Amino acid sequence: MPISASKTFIERQARVVGYHDKGIVVEVTASSGCTQCAKGQGCGAGLLSRPRAWQLEIEVPTYPEGDAVPPLNSEVTVAMPKASMTQLTGLIYGLPLLMGLVVAAIGSVVSDSTWLAPGLFFGVLMCGMVGLKYALGQRAEFFRPQLIDAP
Repeated sequence: MPISASKTFIERQARVVGYHDKGIVVEVTASSGCTQCAKGQGCGAGLLSRPRAWQLEIEVPTYPEGDAVPPLNSEVTVAMPKASMTQLTGLIYGLPLLMGLVVAAIGSVVSDSTWLAPGLFFGVLMCGMVGLKYALGQRAEFFRPQLIDAP
C-alpha cells in the first residue's frame, strides 16, 4: 500500500462504498470508543469522521505487482499525516487572523477613523480566506487522506 502505518498518522477505519476513475470512494466512521471523535472534536481526526455519513474519494495507485482495488463493502484503513493537519489548521485559522490583526493595527495607527481598523480586519480576513482557497487548491493532495491498508 502507499504508506505504512505509524504514530505520525491519524488513522480511521472506512468502508468501501463505490469507485471513481482514479480509485475508491470510502465512508469514514468515528471510532466507537472515542467520545471526542464521536463528537467531531479532539486531535483533528474529527475531520475524518462526521456524525452523518461522510464519504471521501481516495486515490489508489496502480502497482506493477497487480494489487487489486478493494472490493465493495470491505473494510480499509485511511490515514492523514499529523503534520499536514497541523499545517492546514495553522494556514486556515492562524494566517488570515494574524494578517487581519496586523493590517488592522497598522490602519488604526495611520488613521483616526473609527471604522477603518475593523473594516481592514474583516476585509483582509475575507481576502486571506479566499486567497488560501485558491492557493491550497493547488496542493490539495498534500492534505488528502491516503489508503494504507486494504484486504
